Amino acid sequence: MTKPYCIDVSSRRDTVWVTAHDGSCVGRFSKCFGIDVHRTATEQLAGADQCLRCTHEPAGEAEWREFCEAVLLHHEIEVPFGTISFEE
Repeated sequence: MTKPYCIDVSSRRDTVWVTAHDGSCVGRFSKCFGIDVHRTATEQLAGADQCLRCTHEPAGEAEWREFCEAVLLHHEIEVPFGTISFEE
């Protein structure tokens, strides 16, 4: 059975948030602020560290690929590559 999740995208298509089955935000990609891939709140409450893959600098297409791969690896959530726009 697939666990429910949600992928939200900003109207400018420059930021994406990934919400896990427990309602916690496990991923955020921002062209301006970088990558955040975290464990679920449930895992953190059980004692796990928060960050799985985080950067704090502007991000481009290579970082977007890295984000998509990290979310798939750690949370088994496939974020479609076309979700973010790199067209200016």
